[in-house]
Amino acid sequence: MPTQTTARVETPSGSQRFEARVTKIVDPTTIKIERNGKTQTIDLIGVRVPKSGLYHTRALQTTKAQLEYSTVTLVTDPRVGSSSDGHPQMYVYTGEWLYNTQLLRSGYARVADGEFSKRAEFERKQQEAKQGGYGLWKNTTTTV
Repeated sequence: MPTQTTARVETPSGSQRFEARVTKIVDPTTIKIERNGKTQTIDLIGVRVPKSGLYHTRALQTTKAQLEYSTVTLVTDPRVGSSSDGHPQMYVYTGEWLYNTQLLRSGYARVADGEFSKRAEFERKQQEAKQGGYGLWKNTTTTV
């Protein structure tokens, strides 16, 4: 049975949530966690970061600064299975703050393809970055 957490976070119906310690940042959207003495690799739901370049580097720096060696709350989404490399995909919270959307808000990531419960929220965060001209959206013009 998953360890319950005290964080007050909105979770999709039918999801599971638990706390774990982040032990390594593999890339901007992949982390290693330790839970109950076991290490597991987790991919962040809903975000896609460039494979290289300036915004990849900034996203990696941000993820390391925010998550490395932290205790986080991980939440599954019943609409989402494992990634193409077999890693479970999850929402990652630091306190009551959904980290996945930080990469979108800063313009370092785009909303990933596919269905997930918080897609509308993620698209709003991406639109805010576009309107602000942040990161990937620095030299683009958008209309609402």
